[in-house]
Formats: sequence, structure tokens, C-alpha cells
Amino acid sequence: MKIEEINIDGFGKFHKYHCQTSGKLEVFYGKNESGKTTLRKFMIAMLFGLEKSRGLAARYDDFTRYQPVNGGIYGGSMIFEKDGIRYKIMRNFGQGQTEYRIFDADTMEELKGKEYLFESDQQAFENTVSMTQAEIRTGREMKEVLQNSMANLRSSKDAAIDLRKAIDHLKARRRQMRKDPVFAQSDNLRKQQGSWQYDAQALNEYEQEEREIRKRLRQKRKLTLLQKILLWFRKLFGGEDEERIRKIELRHRLEIIEIEKAQLMQQKEEADKKKQEYEILLGQKRKKELEIHEIELAMKAIEEAASQVQKTFGQELNEKISEIFCDMTNGKYTQAVMDENFSMMVYDGFDHVDMKYLSNATVEQLYFALRLASADLLYENDAFPLFLDDVFGNYDDERLAQTMQYLSHHTDRQIFLFTGRKEILRLLDEKEILYHLISL
Repeated sequence: MKIEEINIDGFGKFHKYHCQTSGKLEVFYGKNESGKTTLRKFMIAMLFGLEKSRGLAARYDDFTRYQPVNGGIYGGSMIFEKDGIRYKIMRNFGQGQTEYRIFDADTMEELKGKEYLFESDQQAFENTVSMTQAEIRTGREMKEVLQNSMANLRSSKDAAIDLRKAIDHLKARRRQMRKDPVFAQSDNLRKQQGSWQYDAQALNEYEQEEREIRKRLRQKRKLTLLQKILLWFRKLFGGEDEERIRKIELRHRLEIIEIEKAQLMQQKEEADKKKQEYEILLGQKRKKELEIHEIELAMKAIEEAASQVQKTFGQELNEKISEIFCDMTNGKYTQAVMDENFSMMVYDGFDHVDMKYLSNATVEQLYFALRLASADLLYENDAFPLFLDDVFGNYDDERLAQTMQYLSHHTDRQIFLFTGRKEILRLLDEKEILYHLISL
């Protein structure tokens, strides 16, 4: 990727500013307060946008800091080349505006669906290829960038599956499934099981007694001649009919049984209904549990794959850091090793030395190498320019010369060097390193 042209309508102190780049090494030279950092921030904003923070944070964010001072529309345009295509981005950062348009720079045909041209996001960009003296040392954000990126399983150099996002998605899905009402409902019914009971033995006994009574009611009494004569005399003289009394008593008992049996049957129906409902909920719960188990298996598989990728990537990263650091130190340190906690050591030909025993300048060189290596391995397809904003404050002339010669000969990236130090220009001239000077 190569940035070719910058046009600022209004951004910080700049108004109607235009510049073109022509070489690999672009040196933006100017005194303090000349706008070097503002220009760097503009280019980053053109690539990734500029959002206004919320609440108190909005008072100190970049959106507020770089509002136009000398007039003009808050924004501008930038032309860059990527993968053989020249693009022109136009942005308006004005209050409440989110205008973003991208064109083919040669034909000015507006391109739709090109909102995402880059693999990396702004956080990754600012923790790899964009560096300042204050930010060169790796902080929490750099660790997050590496941890997130090392969890990416690359199926090819051109495509990446974000495993961290996949795991976060699966965790969110698992949390959502665990909140399914079926779990609480089944637990509540399980706790109520004791109240679903009915006296099955009593119901059985009532049913047997009911059958017996109905049988007795259907039976006709067989009387002998003597019994018939006695029954006739009893009725004649007003005596009670024992058979009628017997049937009345049986019918009365039958009514009582039917009432008791109806109550038990109602209890049975309610218990059966609850049991059926519970069985359905248990089936649904088991299905959800199986899905959760499958999610957890998928998470485990992804984490195991990510662990293997991290191990492989960690080896590649250490090799790349070592290669860059060795070249930048002219072979003084032949190896750099970073562990899983992002602590680093270097090998000086005799023994490994913990970075806490290195000079500030050497540590900054080591972090510089880490950022370059991370950008080369993680975001190779983006190939962003290097944005170096006065990052060499602790470098002596020899170290600075070694670093600039490395950048000049060993990286294909476009380099934007923002500086107010004349000795850097002098050194570039002495070492015959080609550069394009833009004075601010």
C-alpha cells in the first residue's frame, strides 16, 4: 500500500492543505507545533474514520482535539494505491456527520461495498505500524492485539477466521441457552412432584367396591314360597321392605363412592398432566443440554486449535523479531525470544539477557522490531506504511543509522517519518539514504 496524495479541507490547524508523496521514505520535517502529529492523525482518520467519544471522554478525544481551527469542512480526502488499484477516500467528520465515500481514483467511479479494505482495525494499526516516542513500548493494548491475532486460525494468507470472536460468540450462545425458561420450569416441576400424589390404592378399592355394589344392585332376590308369604304379610301390616332398604343403602354407598372416586380421578388427571408436562420439559431440557454440550465441545476444539496456532505463530514471531533485531543492531544480538507473557530476552552471543538489563534505546529497538514483525506476520496483506512520529529520541547516531538503513533496505513499506531533528536529515544525507522532504 502506498499513500500518494493528501488533501485537508479542515483538520486541526490545517486548512486547504495539499501534499503529494513521491518516494519510499517521506520525511515530514518541522519544528514543534508545526502540525506533524496532526498530519499523522489526519491520515489515520482517513483510513479508519474518526468517532466522537461519549460523556466526559468527548472533551479530550481526537474528535474534539482536531476540529478545524482555521475554518473549512471538518475532513478531506486521500489517494492511495493498494493491490494495484488507486483509491480516493473522502470523509466528513463534521458534527453528526458520518459521510464516507470511496472512488476509483483514476475514473472517479464511486465504489460500493468497499467499506472494509483492510484486515486490521485501528487498534491493531496503532499498535504495530503507527509509533510515537511515548507509545513505542508495548502496553496492554499491544498485548491485546497480539493475543487476539494469535488466536486467529488462518486458512490461507488471504483469509482469517477470528477464533476469539468465534469463542465469544459460542460463549454468548451458551449463556443464552442456559437462560432458556425450560431449565427453571423443569426444576420447579421437579420440586413440586410431592404434591402430584394421589391414593392409587384407595381409587382401586373404590372401583372394586363400585363394581361389587352395581353387581348386587343388578341381582334379583330369589324367594321361596314361605319367604314370599312372609313378605306379603309384612307389607300388609305396614312392615319394612328389607330388600328396598338394602338397595337404598347400596345406592347411598354408591353415591359416596362416586364422589370419593371423582375426587381421586381429578387428582389423578392433574398428576398425569403434570407428569406429562414434566416429561416434555425434561425432553426439551435434555435437548438444550445436548446443544450446550456440543457448543462446549466446539469451544474446546477451537481453543485447542488456537493453542496450536499460537504456538506455531509464536515461533514465527520470535524468528521474525530476531531477524529484524539482528539487522537493526548490526549482528550484536542474534536472537530475540518472547514468552507467553510477552516478556522478552535477547541473545548477545554469550548468553540470553533479560530486557530489563538493556538500555532504554535497545529496549525501544526491541519493541520496534516486535511491532514490525507483528505487522509483517499478522497484516501482510494490508502492507500499511510505517508512521514514525519522533520515535528515535533515545537513539545515538550509530543506532539511528543502523535502524534507518534497515528500513531503507529491508522493508518494502512506505515510511512516513515525522521529525523536528535536523541531525536525522544530516544522517540521511551522510548515509546516502534517499528520501522525499516535506517541510511543515
